[in-house]
Amino acid sequence: MNEKQKYEKIILSISLYAGMVFVVVELFMSLWSNSQAILMDAVFDAAELIVIGLSLFLTPLFYQPVSEKKPYGYSQFESVFIIVKGFMLISVTLGLITNNIQILLQGGRHLDHGLISAFEFILAFFSLLVFLLMCHFHKKVTTPTVEAEIYGWKVDFLCSIGIAAAFFAQIFLADTPAKKISPYFDQIVAIVIALFMLPQPVKMIADAFRSLFLFAPKADVIQRVKEISHQILDDFQYTGTFYDVVLTGRRMWISIYFKPKSDVVSMTLLHEMYDEIYAALGQEFDDYSLELVPELEKETA
Repeated sequence: MNEKQKYEKIILSISLYAGMVFVVVELFMSLWSNSQAILMDAVFDAAELIVIGLSLFLTPLFYQPVSEKKPYGYSQFESVFIIVKGFMLISVTLGLITNNIQILLQGGRHLDHGLISAFEFILAFFSLLVFLLMCHFHKKVTTPTVEAEIYGWKVDFLCSIGIAAAFFAQIFLADTPAKKISPYFDQIVAIVIALFMLPQPVKMIADAFRSLFLFAPKADVIQRVKEISHQILDDFQYTGTFYDVVLTGRRMWISIYFKPKSDVVSMTLLHEMYDEIYAALGQEFDDYSLELVPELEKETA
């Protein structure tokens, strides 16, 4: 196991075990308080736990070397995995929205807003601790799976703060005309949180499909590749003619087509140029493969 794989396993393990504790505590509190907002958070976290467990099991595959039979290794499999995770989270979120709408139509529920607010503030504090701990190890490894987990804990922290603040504010509305919405407040907060969470899996799916179909990464990534390699190519008297950049899961495949400014190609200088470009790209990107391809023009009669 290399260092990068070791740190990815640490991050996923932290997310898994912390998530298990959070789900148990949230389920217990949702039953005690009868809060749909807390239940929504618990179910959402439980769905993510399943995915994290699979991530830990499948992560070693993503570090397998490429071969003739698997020219991209298992990189695209990671994209499929993220798509499945995204659709699972969307299904859970939409199901919870539907359930809360039904409760709203049934007249809502009266809850202890102070209890829920205090619980969510405590939950936000521990979510922040987990998030910061994962960010510490994140300095050692950057992959789509890790990015998704860290973003998930960031969303959990923000949601807990939002729920806590909303229910805390509701305490001061008890003797005002706004008290009429008190039975519906929990469901309204749950739906708002669900809608806030919904863009996360949608973005995950969009990025994963881009990777799965071997589309080029975002324009700023390609532009950065060009900026890094252009000066080095020019120093060695070569001209870059085409940049083929493909992102598959966590790995980026970069093919730079070039032609010499003269009729002579030195293999020694070509190796030096390759090493310089590879090292320069390594300062910007984490996991990538570089290929230099000479462009041969067909001679005209």
